[in-house]
Amino acid sequence: MNSSPTPLNKLLKGLALTCLLAPVSLTSLAQKTITDPLVGFDGKNPNLKIVKISLSDTATVLNFETTAPAGNWIRIPKNTYIQVNGAKEKLFIKTTKGIPFNKQYIMPASGKTSYELIFPKIATTTSMIDYGEDSSDGWKIYDIELIKKQTPLPPSLYTEWYNPKNSDLAIAFYNKAVILDQQVWAYQAITQKGDHYSLTLSNNKATKQITVEKLADNELNLTIGKLSTRLSSNKESCAQILSQEIYQLPLLKNDSAVFSGYIKNYSAKLNTKTLMLAIDNIITGEQENALVNIEPNGYFYHKIPVYHLQRVFLRSDVADENDIYLEPGKTLFVVLGNGPIKYTGSAAQLNENLRQLNSIDQYNYQRTQEKLVNMKPNDYKTYLLGLQAIEQTKLDSLNQLGKVSAKAYQVKKKDILLEYANRIMEYHWNYEYAYRSAFKLPDIATVKVEAYPADYYNFINNSDFNNELNVISNSYSTFINRIKFIPGFRMDSYTYNYKDITAALKLSGGQLSKNDIAFEKLISENGLSLSTDSASAPIIKKWNADHKSFINDFVSNAFKNRYYTTLDSATGIKQGILIDLMRSQDITEPVVSQLTPLDTKHLALAKQQISNPFLKEYIELKNNEILKQIEINKTAGGYFVNETPKVEADKIFDNIMGKYAGKVILVDFWATWCGPCLNGIKEIKPLKEEMKDSNVAFVYITNETSPLATYQNMTPNIKGQHYRLDNDAWRYLADKFKITGIPHQVLVSKEGKVVNPHLGFLDNKEIKQLLEKQL
Repeated sequence: MNSSPTPLNKLLKGLALTCLLAPVSLTSLAQKTITDPLVGFDGKNPNLKIVKISLSDTATVLNFETTAPAGNWIRIPKNTYIQVNGAKEKLFIKTTKGIPFNKQYIMPASGKTSYELIFPKIATTTSMIDYGEDSSDGWKIYDIELIKKQTPLPPSLYTEWYNPKNSDLAIAFYNKAVILDQQVWAYQAITQKGDHYSLTLSNNKATKQITVEKLADNELNLTIGKLSTRLSSNKESCAQILSQEIYQLPLLKNDSAVFSGYIKNYSAKLNTKTLMLAIDNIITGEQENALVNIEPNGYFYHKIPVYHLQRVFLRSDVADENDIYLEPGKTLFVVLGNGPIKYTGSAAQLNENLRQLNSIDQYNYQRTQEKLVNMKPNDYKTYLLGLQAIEQTKLDSLNQLGKVSAKAYQVKKKDILLEYANRIMEYHWNYEYAYRSAFKLPDIATVKVEAYPADYYNFINNSDFNNELNVISNSYSTFINRIKFIPGFRMDSYTYNYKDITAALKLSGGQLSKNDIAFEKLISENGLSLSTDSASAPIIKKWNADHKSFINDFVSNAFKNRYYTTLDSATGIKQGILIDLMRSQDITEPVVSQLTPLDTKHLALAKQQISNPFLKEYIELKNNEILKQIEINKTAGGYFVNETPKVEADKIFDNIMGKYAGKVILVDFWATWCGPCLNGIKEIKPLKEEMKDSNVAFVYITNETSPLATYQNMTPNIKGQHYRLDNDAWRYLADKFKITGIPHQVLVSKEGKVVNPHLGFLDNKEIKQLLEKQL
């Protein structure tokens, strides 16, 4: 804080002077105070609490308490505001007290801080306001009550109530709804007789009668039908019966899990009707998205295919959660908003246990980066293995004390093993980043990284890492990716052995042509060369043309097989689930992401490479799904494949834009083989649907590196206007917009002017704001 008077100090001095000159005005300065006001939705900022609001003739003062880890920082930006319910005007902050205004504030060692935010005055008769920051990701609190209403139930009942015998969430009373039996119920009628409250609850057409008897501050008696249960609001005091059930092989199977829940005090003001679950598919290596619709009362429900215990990532405007685990055949119901996530359902205990086990984590990225610049590869490995040992010891101790369920112990043990293995394999790029940071070098600066010693990968062994039980850890997918691209393990080139290729061609079951038989006679004794002369040239040319696809597949498999041989010799990894998953990803990734299904012959060959029965079945299942999707796409609407304008390259862009004159245009430069492009296209899909009636055109431009057949299969699944340019035109536009990589997006105004030649990586809300500004 500056020692000079703040605007608030000046304001108070002015008030004091007015009091001396005109004491009759004292009554007009009377202040209204609301302590612990009831609030509606308070989602993404669960550690922010309004403890008091003061209204006067000069200002509106909000008193906050905030908790955050010591050393973290918070900031009160200039665009912080309050807004009276029903009013359009936002009243922006004037100043602060107890925290600097619009500057970083470092949280103290206690992890708690209190402060005041001073806003313009509002009428003391105001019943409700909203608080927020005028940005898409800013803190927001809706429906802050300034006039305390008489609540139908005692205020102390509005919380979660747990069964003291097993700590399960039995019922929860909130401002707008009741959570019971993994459903959201509305208050239909409440009658009171002494300490007994009879409630009629409604859910669509169903009703339910319950009776609640308040016993003490943290206890009540709940009666449903003839069954009465004593409940506690103090979860910590409840007994916890930890399941001793463990995961057993085989784990991979076709199944599903139910993910449902409630957004506490959900409000239409949130302007959001969906949640998104991001799911890492370990079989394809792709991240899949599941869109979850929110009902008007804040309830959501989604049945999701899962093939094993699956950690998913919740992304939304109301909450971001990384600790959600879905289990085949089980249900998980979550309560989001106004505090830590709450779980109930058959997968609740596992989720709670794993969230609690985050406290034993030893790895600190920033601290490791600071140490790394002075570490050689084996020093770094030894350091990480030391942290891993501490973490495992802490986990074992909690397990021996009976503090963790058997399944949670299994999952965390695998997480520890795989997360540290992944970090060890990331030495080279972590070292580069640490070195640049330590010496303040630009990102493009070259950093010399010491080569890994021969024993660097000796921490990997076949029994630990080639085990199907690893699929219960979300880190196994990352491990597969890291081990697929170990530096120095991949073959740089391949020397054709024509005898091997011909032998494989015969085994594939195809009938050899006369040209194939003639070609075989040209192969040298060792298979590495061909007898060439004027007579043999046409034979060789035709053979290469006839078997181009087969030869490419053969060479690709040769590279992979050589890699697996190298991996075996360096780490001892044998054929098993790890190699099966690596091969499965290689086979299914192009099928799924690029809509290029295998024909019957190549599907059979692909399945021969896999030993796991479920993965064989899955590959065929996915291949058939994509074949069906392609047929459905042929009749899909909303996409338009356009002819490339027949004009000079330097006129192509303006020509294309001219077709959409009067519309705001979002141009996406992409390719069928570009993973980030395809992820971006999937992510923007809900926004395109939301803005389908807006004056916006979505234009997709690719080039000849997108194979024509693949392009034709994929475009029906991408609503918008499509253009496939020749390489000359693409190079011109790449130069015009400085495209060094894709995806690359360009924003064009209704007047046809380029507003932004490179949008960068934005989320849907940010993109929508940019588009709406141009409308």
